[in-house]
Amino acid sequence: MPANSGMLDIAIIGAAHPHVEYVLSEIANRPDVRVVAVADHDPARRTELERRTKTPGYADPNALLDAHRVRAAAVFTEFGLRAPIVVELLRRGIFAIADKPMAVTLAQLALIEETLAGRNLLTLLLEKRFYPVTLALRSVIDSGQLGDIVSITATGPHKLVPSRRPAWMFEPSTYGGILADLTVHDIDLALWLTGYTSGTISGWISSTPAAGTTNFPALGRAILACDGGPEFVIEVDWIQPEASPRHGDYAMRISGTKGRADVLFAENRLLVETATRPRREIDLPVGASPASFVFDHLARGETLQIAANEALRATRIAILAQESAANGGKPMRWS
Repeated sequence: MPANSGMLDIAIIGAAHPHVEYVLSEIANRPDVRVVAVADHDPARRTELERRTKTPGYADPNALLDAHRVRAAAVFTEFGLRAPIVVELLRRGIFAIADKPMAVTLAQLALIEETLAGRNLLTLLLEKRFYPVTLALRSVIDSGQLGDIVSITATGPHKLVPSRRPAWMFEPSTYGGILADLTVHDIDLALWLTGYTSGTISGWISSTPAAGTTNFPALGRAILACDGGPEFVIEVDWIQPEASPRHGDYAMRISGTKGRADVLFAENRLLVETATRPRREIDLPVGASPASFVFDHLARGETLQIAANEALRATRIAILAQESAANGGKPMRWS
């Protein structure tokens, strides 16, 4: 297909996770981006993608890439199947838009990094960076109101409802693990907010299975220590009560030498108290949609807000947390 200089042509590969909606919703409101083809090995998912995008569908991603010229492709396959597709995109010089996690083993991630070869042809859809509460929090921290950051504690409860989950989620080879999956967002946020670039990560996974499962861990915890800096605790679980009106009551507490901030993600609230001012609720700016930043970069030339090295770093640390848990909580180096 001939390239259109006024239009960004992309492909969608896989719809195994609802996060595919990030891209579908974004392009529905943009005149400068279009899907030209889709791929999914699952016939039902592929048919639905074809219907939504009104484009041809392929069972094999390579067949799609051979038939269509695209500048970028968004990957939403089963977690364990993503890395080989990302590698093929990078090999062909196609920008890879990956959902998290982009890889579930260190070997997969190493192959991505080797093929990337330092090019900025990769990003990760880390939507928490663009929430109104997160943008407000970044401003509070950058203003110095909290002083030096001493600790960050994040909680990420998720509602499982096993009967509604696909079978691949309960297979280690296609899922990867609770820490490799659920900690990515908060690892990225902690480092993005504070700027630390090296340290250790330790992981722990509960032996108690989530309700309705036999060996799917209910809870995991990662301790992210920064060289010469603070320690962050990230707890994630699949035990959000089923009767809750929300998928997860995500929260984060940031404590500094001059004050403290509490982020209530599910309620879209930011509360701050300092040595000189009592607790108050912070007015929030307008947030951004999860995929807008990458299309602003590709179609408009704007700076890529989540660069390849940041995407790789957050993924690597999450996988290391999973590896640490499998090795009795042994601290693993990250940088």
